[in-house]
Amino acid sequence: MYVIRNCFLIDGLADEGMAHAMVAVEGGRFCYAGRETKEALALYRDWEMTDAGGRTVMPGMIDAHVHLCMNGEPDNFRNMIMEPAGLAAIHGVKRAQEDLKAGFTTIRCCGEKGEIDIDIRQAVQEGSVTGPRILASGKALTITGGHGDMFSDHAMEADWIAEVCDGEEEVRKCARKRIKRRADNIKLMATGGGMSPGPATVAQFNIEEMAAAVKEAEKNGVCTAAHCIGEEGCYNAVEAGVRTVEHGTFLNDATIRRMALKGTYLMSTLCAFRTIKYGASAGVPEDHLKKVELFARHHYVNLHKALDAGVRVGVGTDTGTPFNYHGENAYELECLTNNGMTPMDAIKAATSVNAEALLQEDIGSIEPGKTADMLLVDGNPLLDIKILSDKERIRKVFRDGVAYVDRDKGIMPAY
Repeated sequence: MYVIRNCFLIDGLADEGMAHAMVAVEGGRFCYAGRETKEALALYRDWEMTDAGGRTVMPGMIDAHVHLCMNGEPDNFRNMIMEPAGLAAIHGVKRAQEDLKAGFTTIRCCGEKGEIDIDIRQAVQEGSVTGPRILASGKALTITGGHGDMFSDHAMEADWIAEVCDGEEEVRKCARKRIKRRADNIKLMATGGGMSPGPATVAQFNIEEMAAAVKEAEKNGVCTAAHCIGEEGCYNAVEAGVRTVEHGTFLNDATIRRMALKGTYLMSTLCAFRTIKYGASAGVPEDHLKKVELFARHHYVNLHKALDAGVRVGVGTDTGTPFNYHGENAYELECLTNNGMTPMDAIKAATSVNAEALLQEDIGSIEPGKTADMLLVDGNPLLDIKILSDKERIRKVFRDGVAYVDRDKGIMPAY
């Protein structure tokens, strides 16, 4: 039982922060969040008290799109082919810890080699390792020759990031396999992509195939996501009922309107465009670089259109893709503020909006009864969103009410 008093509170819901606030936590849950008053202080007078000195308290951030089997290498596929799944899991723990140290108390994995996210999630839940809350997808689902299936020898498939399935019945079976392993999310490859051969804009799964997976997911309370670059694939995913559209590069006006009407969420993954900054001279494969440059020319325009249309935009980074490193996830918030969001909008996108999108109603905001995931931040990110990208200014990171990161005391995640 403890209280953090004399803080500036951003609760993830209100449109403004609250000065002279306090937060009380008991049993890993918030029991008070609001104005610091004499009456409130008296109520908790016997509890451990921490004076925040005016620092910001805000919800722990949520990254809706990461890959723990990747760590920003210029040619990720080459490294993934060579690395055994067991070693990838060990590395994945360290990468997840970097996300936690950066203030991301929850991450959703969107396709992992050997389904390492499911195993790392269990280790975190058991307390065997320290890490953020992990929402696991296991392997993504793709068509023969689709995004994530570039091998002629499918003997490697057991360790790869995607499972091949064609037609409604195969998709349904693969979705059920993910649910059997208690996946929190089912990831579908609706189009090609920048990191696999072939045109990224071509539609892959059709509406009926994706709808089969969505039906299995929804009846089991599982979220769905679709990798969407091309126009037709974006439309197919939305019509199939997929909950979150990842990337959304070539969204057209009609599909944007459908997303707003149906309540589909967009994870714009702007962090992935760091690839352009480094280019071929840094080892990025030429075909990948050309695709990403094409994407960027359309991506920003369509993001603005989606925001103007009222589409709910969350924070997904695609962390792990080239030059997109674990622990630098908060750069996405800066990108969003450069593309039409206010700092408060971006913080909500990373907290309450993402929690809603990912069916995680117990997190994402600071209010009584919810799980106490929160950050103590040196400075006010509403005045400068870049503060959240400076890990040294994320002084404490609480998950389930426990300070797993405390830079004032030198406590950091470890095995």
